Amino acid sequence: MINRFKSQALTAGLLIAVALAYYFPTFGASGGALKPEITTNIVIALIFFFQGSTINSKSLLESVVNYRLHIFCQTWVFALAPLLMLLIVLVLGPWIPDPIKPGLLFLSVLPSTILSSVIFTASSKGDAAAALFNATLSNFIGILATPLWCLALFARVSGEFPPVGSLILKIATYILLPVILGQLTRTFARNWIETAKPAIKRLNTTLILFVVYAAFCDSFANGVWNGFGASSILTAIAYSALFLGALSCLVWVSSTCAASNAPQRVAAFYCGSQKTLAAGIPMASVIFAGQSGAISESVIILPLMVYHTLQLLLGGALIGSFTQTTQKS
Repeated sequence: MINRFKSQALTAGLLIAVALAYYFPTFGASGGALKPEITTNIVIALIFFFQGSTINSKSLLESVVNYRLHIFCQTWVFALAPLLMLLIVLVLGPWIPDPIKPGLLFLSVLPSTILSSVIFTASSKGDAAAALFNATLSNFIGILATPLWCLALFARVSGEFPPVGSLILKIATYILLPVILGQLTRTFARNWIETAKPAIKRLNTTLILFVVYAAFCDSFANGVWNGFGASSILTAIAYSALFLGALSCLVWVSSTCAASNAPQRVAAFYCGSQKTLAAGIPMASVIFAGQSGAISESVIILPLMVYHTLQLLLGGALIGSFTQTTQKS
C-alpha cells in the first residue's frame, strides 16, 4: 500500500510539473529565472552522484559482465523497437496521416533514456546498476546507430551526424563522472549513505521533477506545440500510446529470456521500452536540419514529445506493482 501511494504521488508530481511548465514556462525555459541551461546540468550530475553513492559496487561490477541482459536491452532498443514501429506503420498506414509517420519512425530508432530509466528502476527496487550500464551504453551506441537508421529510412535527410565528441563529453561529464565520484564517496561513507537512503531517494525524486519541469518549459516557451492542430496531437497520442503499450508488453514478457531475477527484469523493462528526449531533440536538430514538410524538425519531434510524456506517466504508475514484484523475489 505504501509503495503504491508513493508511485501515485510520483505520477501526480509529474503531472503537476507539466502543468506548472504550461502555465509558467518562462521561469524554467532557457534564459529564464531558474537558468535551466546551467541548473539542469548541475541537477542531472547531482542525481547521478547520489545514484552512484547508493549503488553497491559489487552489483555494478556484476552487471557489467551480464552480457545476456545487455544484448537483450540493446537489441530491443535498436532493432526490435524499429521493426515493431515499421510493422505498425505497414499495417495501420492507411489510418496514419503522412506527416506523422516520419516522427513515429524517428522515435523508434532513438536510444533509451538514462535519467528516468535509472530513477524508475531504483524506485522499483530493481537492478539500478544494470539499468545505469545499459542506458548509458544505449546512448553511446545511439550516437551512430540513430543517424544510420534515419539515413536508411529517410532518403532526403541530411547526411550529417550529431556532434559525436560533444555527446560523448556530455555523457562523461554529467553521468559517468558523477557516478564514479559517488562510488568513491561510498567507500568511506557507506554507513551514513545507507542510513540516509530514504532521504536521498526523496531528494532524487524532487530533482527529477525539476528536470521534467525545465524540459517542458522549453517546449511550451518555444511554441513547439503551437504548430500542431488538435487532430495531429490526438493522432500522435494514439499511435505513440499504441507503440508504448505494445513495446512495453513485449519487452516485459520476453525479459525472462535474459534476466535471471525480478530486479533485472525491471531494469530490462525500463531500458528496453523508454526513448530519450534529451538526446532525441538535439539529434533531430542536426539530422533533419534544412528539411521541410513531413520530415521537418518540428513535425518529427511531435511523437517524441508525446511518447516522453506517456512513458513518464507509465513508469511512475508501475513503480508500486514492480516494487511488490521485486520484493517477493
